[in-house]
Amino acid sequence: MSAQTGLYIGALLTIMAWSFLYKENPFFRFTEHLYIGLVTAYGVGYTYHNNLVPIVTKDIVQKGGYSLIIPAVVGLLIYARYVRGWVWLSRIPMAFWIGYGAGYSLAFTPAVFMKQIFDSFIRLNTINNIIYFLVVVTAVMFFIFTVKKESGPMKWGHYAGRYGLMIAFGSAFGSITMAYLSLIIGRLGYILRDALHLIK
Repeated sequence: MSAQTGLYIGALLTIMAWSFLYKENPFFRFTEHLYIGLVTAYGVGYTYHNNLVPIVTKDIVQKGGYSLIIPAVVGLLIYARYVRGWVWLSRIPMAFWIGYGAGYSLAFTPAVFMKQIFDSFIRLNTINNIIYFLVVVTAVMFFIFTVKKESGPMKWGHYAGRYGLMIAFGSAFGSITMAYLSLIIGRLGYILRDALHLIK
C-alpha cells in the first residue's frame, strides 16, 4: 500500500468518525470498533514484547527471580471477571493496584500535594490573593460533611465553595475545549492538505 493510499484511508476514517456529529450510524460504529480493536491489539503486543517477555526471560529464568511469579498470578486474577462466579477474584488485584498507587504517591511523591497546600498560604495584600484565599477556604468547607450546613457561616461557605468549584471546572472545560479545537484543526489539515492536497 502506497503512502498516499494510507492518507486516503486515514482521511476517510476521520470523516466516518465525525459522522457521529450528525447522528449515530454504521460508519461511525465501524470506525469506533476498528479504532478500539487496533489500540487494544497494539497495547497487548507492546505489553507482551516489552514487559512480559523481558521479565520472564531475564528476571525469572536467567536471574532466578521466581518470587515474581506470585505478583504475576495475582495480576492474572484480573481476568477472573470474565468467568461467571469468579468475578470477586478480580477485585483482589484492583485493591492492590489502587492501594499501592495511593500509598506510593502519598509516601514517595508528596511534593505534588504539599506544593498545592503551601501555595494556599499567601499574603492577603491584593484583591486576587484575597479572592484566591476565600475560594480555597470555601471549597474546603464545601467538602466538610460532618458539620451541619443549614445556617450560619457554614451555609454561606458551602454555597460559595460550590460556585467557586463551578467556575474552576468551567474554566478547565474551556481549556479542554480549546485543546479539542486544536485537534480538529490538525485533522482538517490532515484531510485537506495531506490527503486531498486542496490547501498548501
